[in-house]
Amino acid sequence: MDSKSNEKQGMGDKTPLLPTTNKISEVSSSSGPTTTSARRAGVLFLALIVASITINPLFSSRSKPFDYRIAGEWRALRGYKAQHAILRDDPFSQAKVEKVLLSVPDNESARNASHSFTAIDHVAGTEGDRKSALLVKAQWEELLGLSLSGDGNVLESGTIESKEALIGKTKTKKCGGSRQKRSWWGWKESHGAKHGKESPRVWVDTYYPLLNYPVKHSLTLTPPGAAEPRFVASLVEDDIPEDPTSHNGRVDVPTFHGFSKNGTAKGQLVYAGRGNREDFQALIAHGVDLKGKIAIVQYGGAFRGLKVKAAAEFGAAGCIVYTDPAEDGESTAENGFKVYPDGPARQPSSVQRGSVQFLSIYPGDPLTPFTPAYKNATERLPRDSPEINIPTIPSFPISYQDALPLLKSLNGKGFQIRDESKGPEWREGGLEYLGVEYWSGPGEDTIEMVNIMDDKVTPIWNTMGVIPGHLNDEVVILGNHNDAWTFGAGDPNSGTASVHEVVKALGVLLKQGWTPLRTIVLASWDAEEYGLVGSTEFGEDFAAWLKESVVAYINVDVSVAGSAYGIGASPSLADLFKDISDVVTDPDQASRSLLAKLVSEAGGDDWAGHGEASDALKIGPLGSGSDFTVFLQHLGLASVNVGYSRKRTDPVYHYHSIYDSAYWMDHFGDPTFGRHVAVSKVLGVATVRLADSLILPINVTAYANELSFYASKIRSLPSLDGAALDLSPLDKVIHSVQKAARELDNEIAEVTASLQSGKGCIRKALKKTRSINKRLQGFEGGFITEEGLPQRPWYRSRIVAPGRYLGYGATTFPALTESITLDKNSTEASLEIEKLVKILGGVASGLLP
Repeated sequence: MDSKSNEKQGMGDKTPLLPTTNKISEVSSSSGPTTTSARRAGVLFLALIVASITINPLFSSRSKPFDYRIAGEWRALRGYKAQHAILRDDPFSQAKVEKVLLSVPDNESARNASHSFTAIDHVAGTEGDRKSALLVKAQWEELLGLSLSGDGNVLESGTIESKEALIGKTKTKKCGGSRQKRSWWGWKESHGAKHGKESPRVWVDTYYPLLNYPVKHSLTLTPPGAAEPRFVASLVEDDIPEDPTSHNGRVDVPTFHGFSKNGTAKGQLVYAGRGNREDFQALIAHGVDLKGKIAIVQYGGAFRGLKVKAAAEFGAAGCIVYTDPAEDGESTAENGFKVYPDGPARQPSSVQRGSVQFLSIYPGDPLTPFTPAYKNATERLPRDSPEINIPTIPSFPISYQDALPLLKSLNGKGFQIRDESKGPEWREGGLEYLGVEYWSGPGEDTIEMVNIMDDKVTPIWNTMGVIPGHLNDEVVILGNHNDAWTFGAGDPNSGTASVHEVVKALGVLLKQGWTPLRTIVLASWDAEEYGLVGSTEFGEDFAAWLKESVVAYINVDVSVAGSAYGIGASPSLADLFKDISDVVTDPDQASRSLLAKLVSEAGGDDWAGHGEASDALKIGPLGSGSDFTVFLQHLGLASVNVGYSRKRTDPVYHYHSIYDSAYWMDHFGDPTFGRHVAVSKVLGVATVRLADSLILPINVTAYANELSFYASKIRSLPSLDGAALDLSPLDKVIHSVQKAARELDNEIAEVTASLQSGKGCIRKALKKTRSINKRLQGFEGGFITEEGLPQRPWYRSRIVAPGRYLGYGATTFPALTESITLDKNSTEASLEIEKLVKILGGVASGLLP
């Protein structure tokens, strides 16, 4: 890494590993490090002896009670000492480790992994889902060199076995006349545990949330006075011979909304645009009475659950959601493209399933907010409690093929929806060429929607893995979810295939004798599609341990849905992922890196190497909609999400449809599987840099600088009561955070120089390293408040959250922003400024030694 890249946004001399190496070029060779594991073991053994002699005085007094904190520091310093010795002698340098991570992932291996998951549907809580969780377990066991456990190692959440699988077993130590418990790492397998060395472990945790499944649904349109409907919607997707899984999928996976309300609704039809609150307010302003009506809305914009919520709040009796070709960019039948499977345009019968949980209120099991959904949970909320975050009116999704007769029945009724404020290129929808004029209604016909659902508490299965490091209180988590609405070639099993290749590379490193400095946890979450359920229940289950131990959470959901590579991240991780993207080749243009691709597509120069364009490249904050949510916004842990999304010119991605299939991926999504592999390389290098760097590559200065940008966004909002808010206290405290971050950078530079030179007291430098890492690790935890945000206390970060009425999109300084934009309450806004000043003052103090 060149000196210019180290200066980015206050990075100073934060090198990922010691000793400093030049930028690593991606290689095609599959050969690993040449150093023998015996040499590494010898270095480790000597280093641990030295560390024990150096640090053992901490335990010289046998009369004192056992101190967990001191024991943790002792283990940490011992681990740092061993890692420093290895890096100093360079038997396993950064370049050698990353060579494995960059060369082992393979296109055909990723394809095979993807096909293994997409052969059957695996909706959360079903038998297909259970088999898929066990398949992940078996694959990880094989890749990590473990014995296959078959149907074994499936644990009940909340049990001692479940907690020990993640955190480690406990043993009792008699000390000072009393018996004290401390954690130690168990699960030592005979083939992997030599001289006390701990082997990886893989298991499944079972939780029991509320889920629901369709029993019967129908949709009819009947003219006034008619005895029979003139239109009956099919509500199924077409069987396509070229796409072999579509035959069973159209029957086995009905089109439905997760958490939709069981029941029947009947009334006149009203078209409400994209179902945002502003769309419903516009209808009211034009005199359209929504009470008792059936609302039909487009996908796009806000999260689908918030569309249904808004429809209910404005009086609708039911809500229908369809995908309009306006979402599809340039690859449309209207533009002359053939429809799937003959071309890239949307299959007219394609339906987007999905959850209608109110995600921006809280995710996870609707019945057990804040607490894990154990099998024996005794305080579940009633299904119809007004406190829970799911709809009170029926809803379901339909195709645009089924939407056409409904929308055309509104032509000439009510008012025609136009929005000139969005510019001349704006179109209300993409079905005009088929006769839809996008009138509001209400129509004259009667719409009846029947939505019979089976609500039940259902087991789900998180597949988990641990690769033990020298440290068990500094942990990196890599996560993807495994459940899908149908076959999931894109969502989520493109991500599952990418993680498969990461685990394969980690297995190669383990076989060569590598042990990470920090422990690595692998997670394959279940029931993400219903509302981030598996990850949320895990986060609520292990909240205290996670806040104490996790340094970062890396997420991949859809690794490939198109050709647009993207990163969303905590600002503290943005530079790390830009740097890593610069060592991975763009699979679509071998002459450049993924970082060069990012810069080019963001409007910068298409260049090779670092420069001002990459420094200026903005990495957006994370809102919600995937499994990073509980880690970032409930627990305060630095998080990142990476993957390829769709451009307007790409083939249409059939999101949550039966056409999200192996056939679509092989022919349209990623025929070479090069993008899958590129994402796996980014994930692998990121995981190991976070796990192995003596000083964590977390850039708090970059985050501190970003806070000023967040404050500038507040200034751009309309004033309340004709008077501008006084933001000077907020500016002042942000400057104090920036000053403290720069001082921490100076500490990092001093310690790095000391460790690289070998001069001075290494033990003192390593103790300083431990202190620095704990401050870096806890930085975003300082943004968390126990009371949470107004009207949605589960979200606890005062710095970033999904917008109250957005669901997916991020809102920065959310309580302050929404007190201005939504609540229009200047008093509350002033109180929020005071809270931010107090919170950020504590963050600044926490960065100091």
